[in-house]
Amino acid sequence: MRRTLACAAVGLLVLAPVLRGQAPGRAEPGTVVIVTTSDVEAFDEAIEGLRHGLGPGAKVTLVDLAGKPSDLAGRLGGKDVRLLISVGNNALVAAAQFGTAPILATMVLGADLKSSGLRPPSGAVVLDLAVGDVLSGLSKVFPGKTRVGMIRNPEVSPGIPSLLMLEARAAGINLKIVDCPRPEHLLQSFRSLQGTVDFVLCPPDGTLYNGTTVKPLILASLESQLPVVGFSAGFVRAGAAAGVYPDYLETGIQAGELARKYLAGAAALSIESPRKIRVAANQHVARLLGLRLTQKSGSDSGIVVLE
Repeated sequence: MRRTLACAAVGLLVLAPVLRGQAPGRAEPGTVVIVTTSDVEAFDEAIEGLRHGLGPGAKVTLVDLAGKPSDLAGRLGGKDVRLLISVGNNALVAAAQFGTAPILATMVLGADLKSSGLRPPSGAVVLDLAVGDVLSGLSKVFPGKTRVGMIRNPEVSPGIPSLLMLEARAAGINLKIVDCPRPEHLLQSFRSLQGTVDFVLCPPDGTLYNGTTVKPLILASLESQLPVVGFSAGFVRAGAAAGVYPDYLETGIQAGELARKYLAGAAALSIESPRKIRVAANQHVARLLGLRLTQKSGSDSGIVVLE
């Protein structure tokens, strides 16, 4: 009798996961580790979105590289870590170097996914926007301006110029591209566009557009009455006439939803583009340049007017 009861007990233990709706041997959900660098406004917005997209049931740990945490290998490579979500390029490098779980990258450009030299992420929500989408967003704020120049580093902002110009033409814009591989040549490239375009578009590139180069560029923009279009709200506050960029909160939500599907057993992680963009305009700079804003700020329009 005792042997029969013991066998029955063992059988119930084996069947317990099935009775709870789980397959025998299936692992627990595990921990989601978000790796980021604090004090970056856009990253904070993305993390807020991530938490929303992951939902209340996710077990989330935040690792802030700004605090120079010790034992990154242990925190990012722990056995209970089911998924690493990196926010920003530095976080992606840390996750690739110290983690062992799949990586979902966000708040990075597509070029960043290959540039680290480390293992690539399993999925991502990148910040790259199609040129046509950027120009269409810009035309909502400043209609009638159809000649746009773009200064880019071709190694950071890849793309075949003829195809980019075709995409721009589909949005009703004539695009002129100037390749500038080094930041010390930025002002020279900018001045080469004077008199030939209505705006100068600056695509995301921290090597070409940074704290050293943006201020002289803005001064040149005001002196020549040639507006600059940036790629972030901070760029607009610094003096760009306008900016077109992903909605960072929505980008985080998108990444969180992608992670939640993966954790629920969905197919492999994918690489996606932002599904929502924001358009910002600097009203003070626009007045200085003689531009008239035709749209008001509003969440429905996706346009933010900054002073």
